[in-house]
Amino acid sequence: MLENNSITIRPFPYPYKAGLAICSDIDTCDRTSFLKIHRYLNLELGLPVSDSFFPLGQDPGQMAYFLKDGKTPSPDAPLICRAIQDGLIDSIHSWGDFNGSPPDPFFLKNLAKNMTNALNAESIKIRIWINHGDPCNYQNFIVRLQPDNYKGDDPDSPYYTADLLDDLGINYYWWSELAGWPLSGKWNRYSPGLWPRLGINALKNMVKSFIIKEKFRNRTSEQLTDLMLPFTLRDGRKLMAFTRFCYPPESKIAATRYTLRHSLGINQLQKLINQQGYMVLYTHLALPELWKPGKSFFPNPDQKALKGLARYYNNGKIWVASTLSLLNYYNTSRNLVWKSRTFGEKHIITIQYINDPCRGQRTPESHELAGICFYCPEPENTHIFLNKKQLNTQINKPDHTGKPSLALALPPAPKTRVLEE
Repeated sequence: MLENNSITIRPFPYPYKAGLAICSDIDTCDRTSFLKIHRYLNLELGLPVSDSFFPLGQDPGQMAYFLKDGKTPSPDAPLICRAIQDGLIDSIHSWGDFNGSPPDPFFLKNLAKNMTNALNAESIKIRIWINHGDPCNYQNFIVRLQPDNYKGDDPDSPYYTADLLDDLGINYYWWSELAGWPLSGKWNRYSPGLWPRLGINALKNMVKSFIIKEKFRNRTSEQLTDLMLPFTLRDGRKLMAFTRFCYPPESKIAATRYTLRHSLGINQLQKLINQQGYMVLYTHLALPELWKPGKSFFPNPDQKALKGLARYYNNGKIWVASTLSLLNYYNTSRNLVWKSRTFGEKHIITIQYINDPCRGQRTPESHELAGICFYCPEPENTHIFLNKKQLNTQINKPDHTGKPSLALALPPAPKTRVLEE
């Protein structure tokens, strides 16, 4: 028996060179728009795109789980439940939309409990929390640039609701950070713009430390390069916090389906491939609200960008996945612990555990291993085991590196049954 050091994890599922998820906030989205968006993206273009939901909305027609009282399920509640079960929704956009007017603390706590109980009654877990809106949304969790505005994770605040995150099933948290470049966590000294970016960030940190005297507001070098980092909330809970992609920078406030031509243009997609990076796209696909029946919901330049993305996906260049699937692969591929041994002509990969930065050592769940791919010199003689059980695998031909690989099945695309009704 010999240890085999020639086996490594591929940074993306085979045969892709980069990864991308379209992560849309549900703002101003009614039921009709939701169906229209995903019938085009998921059915017509074949892109595996997921979405988010509001427990409580504010705008007329807003698709949300509850009516305005925060306890009565809306007509959209059954669709939201089915969409979560099918992977078409994988993110909760905070507890609701409170733009312009902070929620009443008592009302907020009841709303949060009602939402958690409703999902638990259906045996539904939601894994991703996405902060929402303006500073009046006190239910948000702490963010770097506005540490005093949001109270949801502060146990001393009447707006504290983070004690429900475990029951919800939350593992990932968008901490309101945006970047205009691909992220991977790899320090490639030849990445375009890396050194100027790091230098400018260091200067900004010096100014903030001198004037504001709060180091929490500083942005670390890791936050500039890594898609996801462990983060401790004010109540001590640990979540994997991720950064979203926004381009061009002026679209930070109004990233909509009308800016896809920029964020998903061929230059950005090619840059993503060249840097072998990850991208979780920040957008609001239901914005702008103005749309006339008979006209295309997605303008031609934005359709062109989406069709270009679909070609990269179908040609095996960019792995397009739901936000949850992409975050799972990124987290697992970097924290999976395994051993590889050779017995004669047979090579055995034994998956031991995930060394999770937030939840500690644990056995990976099946959905966390989906798509995991090992470079190995003899995939036809290699087998993968978990808990003494051999896993089903597929053998892959050599990719652009010239190395063959062995992989578990890709995560399934979101089901589309609610779109076909």
